[in-house]
Amino acid sequence: MDFLFQHLGLVILVLASGIMLAWPELQQLGGQQATLSTLEATRLINQKHAVVIDLRRAQDFALGHVPGARHIPVDELESRSEEISRFKARPAILVATGQNPGKAIKALKAQGFEDVFVLKGGVAAWVEANLPIEKSESNA
Repeated sequence: MDFLFQHLGLVILVLASGIMLAWPELQQLGGQQATLSTLEATRLINQKHAVVIDLRRAQDFALGHVPGARHIPVDELESRSEEISRFKARPAILVATGQNPGKAIKALKAQGFEDVFVLKGGVAAWVEANLPIEKSESNA
């Protein structure tokens, strides 16, 4: 016990580091954000015809995206809901790099999507897994 009080700064640092490392897993357990590996994503795309929604900037989408992905930025999900409403019965896979997809998850669930997932690692993980990518201006 004396050790803990004498090294309080180190104890706090270790606890904070542990929480930061565990945070993504805690979010997933809390149901806030379900993530998929590239293997799980390809299985959902091939077997359950999941719709892939790319939330990234237009420039990033044009450089390369998951084949068949629809480019819909987070801020446009509500206004463009008619484009994807026919896919409500299918799982939705979100591609978001450098963004918090929480807003998109909430928007899709409000539109009636039940199974919404985030591609862990985004397009970088997709490319690293040697999976095909498409390059285009738009595929909405």
